[in-house]
Amino acid sequence: MTSPTLSRTTARRAAFTLVEMLVSVTFLVILMMLVTQLVGIVQRGWVRTSSKVSQFREARFAFDLISRNLSQATLNTYWEMRYDSLGKDQTQQDIKSARSYFRQSELQFVSGPTSQLITSGGGSGLYPGHAVFFQAPLGVTELTQQAPSSGSGGGGAQNTANTENLVNLLCARGYFVEWGDDTPYRPEFLNSSNVVPVRSRFRLIQYSPSAEMNRIYAPEFRLIDPNDRTKTVAGNSRKWYQDVLDQSKRVQANEASSQSNIKSGATRPVAENILALVISPRSETDNGTASYSPTACAPRYLYDSVLETNPGAVPNPVFGSQGTRHLLPPLLQVTMIAMDERSGEFLSREENKGIREEISLQIGKMFQNADEFSKEIGATDGELGALDKLLISRRINYRAFSATIAMKQSRWSS
Repeated sequence: MTSPTLSRTTARRAAFTLVEMLVSVTFLVILMMLVTQLVGIVQRGWVRTSSKVSQFREARFAFDLISRNLSQATLNTYWEMRYDSLGKDQTQQDIKSARSYFRQSELQFVSGPTSQLITSGGGSGLYPGHAVFFQAPLGVTELTQQAPSSGSGGGGAQNTANTENLVNLLCARGYFVEWGDDTPYRPEFLNSSNVVPVRSRFRLIQYSPSAEMNRIYAPEFRLIDPNDRTKTVAGNSRKWYQDVLDQSKRVQANEASSQSNIKSGATRPVAENILALVISPRSETDNGTASYSPTACAPRYLYDSVLETNPGAVPNPVFGSQGTRHLLPPLLQVTMIAMDERSGEFLSREENKGIREEISLQIGKMFQNADEFSKEIGATDGELGALDKLLISRRINYRAFSATIAMKQSRWSS
């Protein structure tokens, strides 16, 4: 038989002591705390990464849109003949002798500081950075009326030109950054109800009239003198897009958003919280010229296809005998500065108006010399650019999108 004393001793040896239990619980608590902290770190990292991706998704979409449309820009350039007058024949008709060819175009490509391109703008404070306006075969047209059914008695709809399937029609396009509220773009019921507060933001604006309303073909905006096709009507340069700020032609949210329903002079935002757009026309070859610079065609960023020599540029054999007149730049270096929603909300507050105006005015003063671009944005020799220092000092969370776009329709020759 087993002794009762021996049985109690064996049971005590098989159990945990109070000290052992306390040590085990302590280790378990520490392990759970480490696991909890690790899960928290992973979760915060995931939220931060997802937040960054979602915050700049709209900006990436807008940048891709700009890049895609700019690459299709065209001037539809052709060769025209210059003649020498030799007098008149017996019927008093002019006798002419062909002398030489020259480039000609009815279209225009222009880029540069927004305050210089939009004459009715309020200065660099409201329109920081650069703008670009051009034509491209995008084929965006108005909705056409349906032909009346039989027995309806006919009507004017039968005479309406159907342009819906003409996918290569030339359309005007433009992009620039604007500060303002969203009143022109909201549905009318929101503006009248005053329930949803107005949002003020820096926005990337797209100028996108339909092909039928491309004003560069209007008689009052034509660039070529009808009486002398060798001359350009300088007063008409850049006039065809000046309705871009017309508030009555802003597209509101309650309109159909399909491409085929873009209205006359339509201007709409494509992305919010865009601080600046910087466009630098460049050429891709030095053509054997030792002193050549890639930014020589537009050293002050301003590029106008109507001009033979852009501001700050000097005549160069690379540009040909007509300079850059009626030529697209071979390359466009496009940079877009976007910020996150929290930074956009911070700048929109009335108490931060001074900070917003300072940032906007400083950006307006930058990007005037193309050779200084690397000093104004991006690190150079380990130093931050002027724009980087400005935004970091104001705790603006931003991201720079940049790409060099090859202009497909650029045709440079001497």
